[in-house]
Amino acid sequence: MNGVCVRWRGWVDLERLDGVGCLEFDEEKAQIEDMMLREQLELYNQRLRDIEERQRAYRSQQADMDVEVGGQLWVSG
Repeated sequence: MNGVCVRWRGWVDLERLDGVGCLEFDEEKAQIEDMMLREQLELYNQRLRDIEERQRAYRSQQADMDVEVGGQLWVSG
C-alpha cells in the first residue's frame, strides 16, 4: 500500500485475531501527494533545462574557440 492514499476503517479483536474492515480512498491526501509530485517533477524539469542550456553554451563556446584556433593556424601556416 506504499504510495497509495487509503484509509483503513474497521475493528480487530486482538485476542481472536478476528475483525472486519475496509480500505477507503483518501481524496484529501491524494490531492496533497499529487501536488507534491507535480512540484518535484517541475524542479527536475527545471534542472534538466538548466543542464541543457549549460551544455549548449559550452558547445557554442567550444565551437567558437575551434574557429578562432583554426583561423589562427590557417593564417600563420
